[in-house]
Amino acid sequence: MSGAVPYLSIVAVSRNDDHGGHLLERMQLFIDSAHEQFNRYHLPAELIIVEWNPPADKKPLSEVLSIPRNTDFFTTRIIIVPEELHKTFRHSDRLPLFQMIGKNAGIRRAKGEFILATNIDILFSDELVAFLSKKRLDPAVLYRADRLDIFSPFTEWYRHYFSSSLTFLKEYCRTNIIRINKKYGTFPSKKQTGFWKYWYYKARSFFDFYIYKQYFPNYRVDVPFFRYIHANGCGDFTLLSKEKWDEFRGYPELEMFSWNIDSLLLIIAYHFGIREIDLQPPRNIFHIEHDYGSGWTPGSGEKLLFERIEKQQIPVLSWADCVQISRLLAKMGPKKEYITFNDPDWGLSTHTLPEA
Repeated sequence: MSGAVPYLSIVAVSRNDDHGGHLLERMQLFIDSAHEQFNRYHLPAELIIVEWNPPADKKPLSEVLSIPRNTDFFTTRIIIVPEELHKTFRHSDRLPLFQMIGKNAGIRRAKGEFILATNIDILFSDELVAFLSKKRLDPAVLYRADRLDIFSPFTEWYRHYFSSSLTFLKEYCRTNIIRINKKYGTFPSKKQTGFWKYWYYKARSFFDFYIYKQYFPNYRVDVPFFRYIHANGCGDFTLLSKEKWDEFRGYPELEMFSWNIDSLLLIIAYHFGIREIDLQPPRNIFHIEHDYGSGWTPGSGEKLLFERIEKQQIPVLSWADCVQISRLLAKMGPKKEYITFNDPDWGLSTHTLPEA
């Protein structure tokens, strides 16, 4: 980008440990797809991958990924948080990666006017990138998007097509949806459930969101942020101006499993008067399905995940904790303006982190 300030910084965290299966392939698809789209729509952007605690027995990401050449519209940076720094955090012996602190490290060092916190197995719809390319984002607004989970495409047959053309990927994403994660619920795609069951789930979500809100205004009144934030899959797409990220000092830097910390940021933003805009389909993102138990998936996947966390005695921020924090902020009124969840040196700003 020849030293020009990018309009958008995209921040994600990873390490070469095959977390979730086919990790490097998912990352490569994420990088290649974003590189192609942002160049095609002439939107100046930088991709920042924070490589947290690189495994000593594996090659670094810079050596195992094919990083595209920087262009006038897209640059890639890999920022490394070394093992020695990782070990200074509590529970580092059981948690190899602190995702939100890692994202903060990238956010703190980002150069863009706006910063999108996302993950390495996310693909953007063309309609979403086209919207961003208009450069009409409001610096006082938090943007969210629905996440559509898609089947993992990594078979020999699909690898052949992806290596020859990314245009094939667009059709694949539209026709291989497993489930839809919206503001007011997660439900299977029409293809997975059949016509009537799909509309049953959708109608139930509609009833829960609109009917209760209109005719039962006191429903769940004890949850101040209820229906005002889109917390479903928010770790995969949270877009704010750099000014607002700096004002909130990034995500709360809690030394625990990353569960619900992304939602807590949305709750804090709500209490500080930040308006949230939920981008409507087809301005959505696609999430490549990972192995069961490596992250959140409904049913048995969620059960496996939390069984593993409990067995390893890893602390987790519960949804009840988030609700309690929200209630406290609501009771504090104007006094909450003096609350900060991180120190001024958030994002490991006092450390010089190497870039690959």
